[in-house]
Amino acid sequence: MLHSFLCILWIFWCWLKVYLCGTIFLLRQLMQRHRKLTDVPLQTGKVAIVTGGASGIGFFVSKGLVAKNVHVIIGARDSNEGKLAIDKIREDYPNAKVDYIHLDLASLESVESFSQEFLSRNLPLHILVNNAGVMFCPLRHTVDGFEEQFQVNFLSHFLLTQLLLPKLKECGEDNSWARIVFTSSITHFLGHIDLRCFGKRIEDVYDYSPHQAYCDAKLAMILACYHQARVFRTEKAKVAINVLHPGIVDTRLIHHVGQPLRWLLGFLAKFLYKTPQQGAEITLYVALSPEIEGMSGRYYDNSQEQLSASQSYDTELQENVWTTSCQILKPK
Repeated sequence: MLHSFLCILWIFWCWLKVYLCGTIFLLRQLMQRHRKLTDVPLQTGKVAIVTGGASGIGFFVSKGLVAKNVHVIIGARDSNEGKLAIDKIREDYPNAKVDYIHLDLASLESVESFSQEFLSRNLPLHILVNNAGVMFCPLRHTVDGFEEQFQVNFLSHFLLTQLLLPKLKECGEDNSWARIVFTSSITHFLGHIDLRCFGKRIEDVYDYSPHQAYCDAKLAMILACYHQARVFRTEKAKVAINVLHPGIVDTRLIHHVGQPLRWLLGFLAKFLYKTPQQGAEITLYVALSPEIEGMSGRYYDNSQEQLSASQSYDTELQENVWTTSCQILKPK
């Protein structure tokens, strides 16, 4: 009984700190001038993959890349939504090179199939945007046995990146590095990585906070990115890997938030949050801007380099997260 009570208190605290800090983050965002994307030349001949590129921020990332003559591959779970996104993009860009490949990040098999399908097309790959995500889900396990937010937000993107690294390295050049972009969140500041339970199956709902799980996955993403950037530097690979916070954006991600809080957040979003199009601009900045050519292992917020959480700079933890993730993904 005492254990259950303490767990409920912990779950409530995780919930409370996310919304208290979220209020502070929102006020900070409102006091900043939104930096628009400018001075990006056409990128004719380049190919990009955008996960979650059919809706929300991802749709406007896909559309923004197409506007710069990039050939875009949209990876999304819903094929109808993917095809509809292509139709919408072609309304504004009739000659757009944009395709859809099915991708379900809740299945490692789907991630591998997506990679194989892309590689079978013999296309180059210059930009990988790991954008898709879920937020504050109730406790659910994927077909692979992982907590859903851990796999969808972090592990599947980690796997996809590793599978596509040879192609990215092949396409990076001295004055035009290949780029990997991860969409994290400012909530990573509330994350904490405990390697003893990293990636382990959660059986008891009292041991699970959807809010903490989201923050932890976003922190894991940054840790792995920073380690991968060091590996690239050692290899002298012409590939940049960076991570960003898109801002507090009005998207469908809040649909797991319970009522009446969801109604309140939805109301506030219409007046105070960034639009998905504004949220996409920082992703496009990190993916395309010549200002940051060759820069890697950085965290961006509002199209400016910022410091991430102090734990994210722990090089031993970075390596352990990266190594443990590789071990988790090894065939059993």
